Amino acid sequence: MQKIFWLVVLGALFCPVAFAEKGTVAKRVSDCDYYMVSAPSGYAILEWYGDYDPDEGDVIKGNFKVYGTHTFFVGASEEETRAYVEEWGLSRDEALEQLSDKCD
Repeated sequence: MQKIFWLVVLGALFCPVAFAEKGTVAKRVSDCDYYMVSAPSGYAILEWYGDYDPDEGDVIKGNFKVYGTHTFFVGASEEETRAYVEEWGLSRDEALEQLSDKCD
């Protein structure tokens, strides 16, 4: 029974890693905290909340398919950044429209 408990605990600890995707910051508007990420699951709109401030073209890793604030890792040095996932699974046109709405 104790062995099952520890397997469940370890699974919960490493669960976020299992769902991580690698994407690219596709669009960043100056003087705006929102940016667009191109990921295998579609485009996502993220709002930057602190730490490393990603730039257009940066490779970013994390879970883009869950709403809320998450830690992401940027670039080869895997700088930590915090961002709120506003939307995900968008087409390029939908993401550009939402980014435009948020940054105008």
